[in-house]
Amino acid sequence: MKRWFVILGLIGPLVWALAQDIETITIRAWTVGPDTPAYFRAENLVLAGERLNKILEDVGVKIRVKVEADFWTESWDSYRRRNILAFTEGDPNVVPDIVCSSHLDAPLWAQAGWIIPLDDYIQRYWDWTYADFFPHLWNAVTWNGKIWGVPQDIEVRMVWYRKDHLRALGWSEEEIASFPLRVAAGEVMLEDLARIAKQMQDAGLVEYGIIHRPTAGPDFFQFVVAYGGEYYDPVTGKLVLDRGAVLEVLKFFYRLVHQYQITPAGMTGWPWPSVHRAIALDGTAGFQITGGMWNWSEWQRDLKVSEEHLWETIGWCLIPAGNATGAPNQFGHPLCYMVTSVSRHKELAFLLITLASSVDLNTNHSLTGSKLAIRESQTAYRRFKEARFLAEASKLLPYQRFLPPHPKTGFYTTVLYEAIGAVETGALTPEAALEVMIQRLKAELGEDIIVR
Repeated sequence: MKRWFVILGLIGPLVWALAQDIETITIRAWTVGPDTPAYFRAENLVLAGERLNKILEDVGVKIRVKVEADFWTESWDSYRRRNILAFTEGDPNVVPDIVCSSHLDAPLWAQAGWIIPLDDYIQRYWDWTYADFFPHLWNAVTWNGKIWGVPQDIEVRMVWYRKDHLRALGWSEEEIASFPLRVAAGEVMLEDLARIAKQMQDAGLVEYGIIHRPTAGPDFFQFVVAYGGEYYDPVTGKLVLDRGAVLEVLKFFYRLVHQYQITPAGMTGWPWPSVHRAIALDGTAGFQITGGMWNWSEWQRDLKVSEEHLWETIGWCLIPAGNATGAPNQFGHPLCYMVTSVSRHKELAFLLITLASSVDLNTNHSLTGSKLAIRESQTAYRRFKEARFLAEASKLLPYQRFLPPHPKTGFYTTVLYEAIGAVETGALTPEAALEVMIQRLKAELGEDIIVR
């Protein structure tokens, strides 16, 4: 026994000395949900660090990586403020090496010099990883001729509706099953949706026939497309306000509140949990017209609604066309990983992003967060293929559009959202709200906004 103590006494200092030869580099990442099931945006970076450390250990390199990944579940506004405050300070001990955020943040942060272009890094690992990404995703993160982020996920957005309430109105199972197809074909339009919702409310099935998201987002541009409008000119790279289409959007939301009386006037003041409970748990709403596929996982995780119950009670469809010139549609909102300009370890940070983009790791995110594949080979991966909800939601992909990667797109989304809120509360008529939008956009964007 004494001999073992002697041996351990000799080995202990030797192990300690060898450990001192290994340099540990800390890579910090800030990621966001805000939906809680999307935690693999952070966890995949940690798992990528573990894989990298195994490789480094196997080849005898005396470097290890420690990944500190933060996952933010408060609001988008608070997450952006946090990043902007850190970027403005510019301290590499405060600013993370990697940020995960909306593709719409990339041009704004690139313009400010807070993130770096990634073209050279992507080409370095092109054959290894990035040739397999769906090509259209690169368009979402490209601005001013350069790529500023690695697409982390993509989803579809949809109208959620209560199938049980349609049954209560006398709809057959065949009619319910064909409803999304009729929307996609243009046979069911936005005004039809309002009338169905009114029937639910008049029958006492719901408190509100139609609800929508209470915060700003790309979702409201789906209605611009539904009324045949444009929001971007790819030739000039300028944003577009289509007077006729935007006015129709504002009139539609005005009618929901003041004519049909199926949407609360204070809808933009609702907390998110109340929106989710109304459509998925309590059934006190008939339609949620600005839903996202990730809600499917949120409802199971946060509201404890079983997936079996969701299949029984919840259906989804495209955002219907608003008129004959409009189109059924849905918007994608890719999130992406970006590397900060003050990072001391840009090469290592990008390597971690690359490893985190592995098919199996991103499928973890798809399954837990209800997100679609970012890589073509991911769609053939067994665990992804066997996910029923992902397969069904993927059928909306051909109708997908993106908001443009323009530095002022975020401002535009806020202006449209606030105009909708103003007509819903009755503070402004649709016509007055449109003029306020034009004034605000011209004041902020100048020549960078085209009013048609």
